[in-house]
Amino acid sequence: MTEKQKRFVDFILRFREDNGYSPSIREIAAGLGLASTSTVKSMLDKLTAKGELSMISGKARSVTAPEPACSGVPVIGHIRAGSPVMAEENIEGYIPVREFLKNSSGGFFLVVDGYSMKDKGILPGDFVFIQPQKTISNGQIGAFRINGEVTLKTFRRTDDGVFLMPANEEFRPIPVLESDEFEVIGRYVMLLRLVEKGYDFRLA
Repeated sequence: MTEKQKRFVDFILRFREDNGYSPSIREIAAGLGLASTSTVKSMLDKLTAKGELSMISGKARSVTAPEPACSGVPVIGHIRAGSPVMAEENIEGYIPVREFLKNSSGGFFLVVDGYSMKDKGILPGDFVFIQPQKTISNGQIGAFRINGEVTLKTFRRTDDGVFLMPANEEFRPIPVLESDEFEVIGRYVMLLRLVEKGYDFRLA
């Protein structure tokens, strides 16, 4: 959008927020200091054609602007901290911590299932934030896809090969063989544990 177009959209959003209904063409003209309502109508038509606004022809106060995009970090499926489980590649909800994770572009939360990472303090029901990247350093915890399934483990490269290491002696390391389809999804950055029950991230 041009700066002038952005002023139009911003004015409509502020007006709706303050009044609970959309502005008329005359109110837009007055609010933006424009003498001609035809200028406003022309701009509204352009913004509607671009998909920045929507209007119902012939209906007063029907102009609307899209709400700002959700500022939350998406929650994408579940990840089993035990045996790997197929990831659900759909967004289940959002957690509004974007301001805290200012460098989190492209990052997302996964929900932990299982106890294989409990000695690292990662428990079932925890939200782990994953920063997408294609490589990972030795000893770092990350999310990995192996043979189409996803798991959370510590990456370990030794003279004997590559292993995905649990943090629970009841679970065995997962060797990564040359024949395996293996991919680093991203690096584990932080953990979010909801102490108070009842928060539904799907509604955030």
